[in-house]
Amino acid sequence: MHGCRQEPIQLRTPTGLLPGARATMERHGCVVEDGCVTLPVGSKRTRCLQVLTLTHWYEIRLPDQYQMLEAYDRHRELSILYLPSQEQKEKRNE
Repeated sequence: MHGCRQEPIQLRTPTGLLPGARATMERHGCVVEDGCVTLPVGSKRTRCLQVLTLTHWYEIRLPDQYQMLEAYDRHRELSILYLPSQEQKEKRNE
């Protein structure tokens, strides 16, 4: 049996990400380009809610265990990424 080669996950995103968000994602191994974010190999993208709406919600976990939330707009084929605030990250580490 051959092992499956995992591909990086590419997301089409709005242009002009906030500099802090861009730096955070790059620090966790993402490649950020104008209008596109590529998650590192080994990232997991799991659908959160199974409701029939135009927006699908996903939890994203990067290989270093960093987590973010994605709202995928099926109509526009666009992903909006929500990164945890510093306060939320500190609460998880308590």
